[in-house]
Amino acid sequence: MLFFVALTLLFGQSLVGTQAPRPDNGPTFEALSRQAASARDAGRLEDAVTLYTRALKVKPGWDEGWWNLGSITYDQDKFSDCASAFQRLATLKPDLASAWIMSGLCEYGLHSFPAARKSLLQAERLKFDAPPELSRSARLHLALALTKTGAYERAIVLLTELTRMDRKTPDISVAAGIAGLRKSWVPSEVPEQDRDRVARLGDAMSTAMELDPKGAIAKFGEVLQEYPNDPDIHFRFGAFLMQQEPQRGIAEIQRALELDPGHIPAMVGLAMIYLKNGDPRSAIAYGEKAVQTDTRDFATHVALGRAYLDADQAERAADQLSLAVKLAPESADAHYSLASAYSRLGRKAEAQREQEEFRRLRQLVDATHP
Repeated sequence: MLFFVALTLLFGQSLVGTQAPRPDNGPTFEALSRQAASARDAGRLEDAVTLYTRALKVKPGWDEGWWNLGSITYDQDKFSDCASAFQRLATLKPDLASAWIMSGLCEYGLHSFPAARKSLLQAERLKFDAPPELSRSARLHLALALTKTGAYERAIVLLTELTRMDRKTPDISVAAGIAGLRKSWVPSEVPEQDRDRVARLGDAMSTAMELDPKGAIAKFGEVLQEYPNDPDIHFRFGAFLMQQEPQRGIAEIQRALELDPGHIPAMVGLAMIYLKNGDPRSAIAYGEKAVQTDTRDFATHVALGRAYLDADQAERAADQLSLAVKLAPESADAHYSLASAYSRLGRKAEAQREQEEFRRLRQLVDATHP
């Protein structure tokens, strides 16, 4: 409560100057706004909500009023009301990251995870430009919303950034463990029988995120002793080891695929590893198997497309990479790879179009992650 009162005071100062000119019934609005503020400060929150709502009917462009109404209803766990208030504020001030953050947090409270993801991604585009505690909460909840909607790898990247910007926390470890297991859970949904596995894997992953390789190797070893037949744990350990001991990393990723022949991240990972090692034939084999396993995962098409490109099969590469772009139009790497394929085929206009889209998306990423 004190946190959001402080935010109210902070944002109240920045929003007051943006109010619309007073209408003819200004005194009525002035009276309502004063009464609302007094009720809020006195802790009479229900009265404050009523008064802010009445004042906003008189002056719907009152930015500070929407912020205060949303903050109070958020503190009351009235997530539908607070989501509406902050969505209205975000519409009025689309460059105010805090409005998008609070809208996303309210939508998360409603379990409207796709909506929360959309709002928090907009806040990310605005560099999470908010007070540190609010910015941190936004990054964590975006990672959780991404995990809940199946974007596990993107969530892990975000959690890694959060850990290195701030510090490792229990919340980050739990979120990392869920994403690492590729489960569409939020922390409260983790089944009791899976809590230990989530905690152990998350601890190992977040230790790696902290750039503590010795500690991470030890913790991955402990969790694998407890869960030796879990393909996701082998894959996460293998992905980590690629920066430390590549051959051992490949062995762990292959072990994941032995345990789960349909493990998409392992197939895509191996395709990219063999591609990097100059073995496009092996990369194609894993890429084709990945596409056959899941045609809806854009990463499978990117991996196979790049493998075809390295094998001088540009037409087949363009087919796969165009599918990747359709499935994930926000992927800069997919556009870049497709541009390369079009260039090889002499399709200059299409190559230029994809290059321009790649540059636009990269600028967005660079602006978000300075």
